[in-house]
Amino acid sequence: MDELIFRDESSSDSPVDLSASRVPSIIVCNTVLIVIASVGVLVRVFVRTQYLSGLGADDFLCIASWIFTLALCILCIMMTNYGYGRHIETVHSVATLEMFLKLDFASMIAYLMALGTVKCSFCILYLQIFPGKAFRIVCWSLVALLMAETLEECLVVVFQCSPIHKAWDAEGVVKGKCLALTAFYYISFGIKLATDLAIFALPIPKLVQLNMTRGKRAGLVIMFGLGVLVCLTSIIRATYISNFSLDHTWTLVNTLNWSSVEVAVAIFIACIPSFKSLISFRFPALQRLLGLSSKGDSTGRSRMYGTSGRRTTHGRSTAHQSIKLDTVTGQSRADIEASLNGSEERIFPMHAGIQITTHVSVNQSD
Repeated sequence: MDELIFRDESSSDSPVDLSASRVPSIIVCNTVLIVIASVGVLVRVFVRTQYLSGLGADDFLCIASWIFTLALCILCIMMTNYGYGRHIETVHSVATLEMFLKLDFASMIAYLMALGTVKCSFCILYLQIFPGKAFRIVCWSLVALLMAETLEECLVVVFQCSPIHKAWDAEGVVKGKCLALTAFYYISFGIKLATDLAIFALPIPKLVQLNMTRGKRAGLVIMFGLGVLVCLTSIIRATYISNFSLDHTWTLVNTLNWSSVEVAVAIFIACIPSFKSLISFRFPALQRLLGLSSKGDSTGRSRMYGTSGRRTTHGRSTAHQSIKLDTVTGQSRADIEASLNGSEERIFPMHAGIQITTHVSVNQSD
C-alpha cells in the first residue's frame, strides 16, 4: 500500500464534487453478494448433510471461503462509516482515516484467503470425481501452488510496511517505510488469472469423454465452464488497479467491489452442482420439466456429488437400493456405484474391451 498521509484541505479549493457519494452502491453491492454466496453455501451444506454422505474437505474449504467473503463484504460496509465511498477531502479526522486504513488492511487479507480457499475447493472436488494418476498429480500441484500463492500474498500485505502499524499511519509520524504495491498487484493478477484458467479448463477433457447423452455432456461442460466468469471478474478488477495514494477512499471503491464480486461468484459456481441434486431429490417433477433426467435416471445421487444414499430420521434407508458392480476386462479397478430406485449414469468414460455387468439387488424392509 502506498503511504497515505492525512491532509485537511479546504473544500473550496477542491476540483471535485465533495457532495458525491458511492456509499449506497457499496452497501447494495456487498449485501447482494452476501445473499448470493450464502444461498449457494446453504444449499450445498443442506444437500450434502441431508441426502449425501456428509461434508467433505471440499465443502469445508468452500465454507471457509464463504466466511472470509462474509468478512470482506462486512468490512467494506463498515468502511463507509470512515470515509470509504467519499472523496478523501471530506475526511477531517485523523482517527477516522486511520480506522479506514485498518479496515482496508483487513479486507485485503480477507480477499486473498477467500479466493485461495475456494480455488482449492474446486481442485479437491475434482480429485473426488475424476480418475487418472496424471490428472491427480496436476490437481495436487495446483493445490500446492494455490496454497503457496495465498501464503506469499498474505505475507506481502502484512509486511508491506516496516513497522507493520505504519500501514495505517495517517499522520505520517511513524518512522519507517512502505512498499509501493502497484507492481505487485499486477504480477499477482497474472498469476491468479493463470491458475483460474488452469482450474476451470482442467476437467473439460474429462467431461467431453463421459458416457452420457450429448445434451447432458454439454450441460456439464457449461456448468464447469461457468468458471470463466471468475476469470472475467478478475480481469475487470485488474483494470481498476492503480496508485491509491491520492483520494484513496474514492478510487478504491471499484477495486474492492469487484474483489467481492470475484469471490462471491466463485463460491456460487462451486455450489451449482448441489442445486441440481436438490432438484433431483426434492422436486423430481421440476427435474423432468427442465430435462435434467433421462430414461434410466432416478433421484439417486451421482458420484459427482456424494458417496452414499438417501438418509432418514431413523438412520435407515427406506427405499429400494441396488448395487451395481462393473468389471472391465484388462482393468484392475472395479467401479462400485450405488443408486436409489434404478440405475445411474457412469461419471467415468467407458473403457475399451469386454464389459461384464452384474446387478445385485438388496431389498431392505423394516
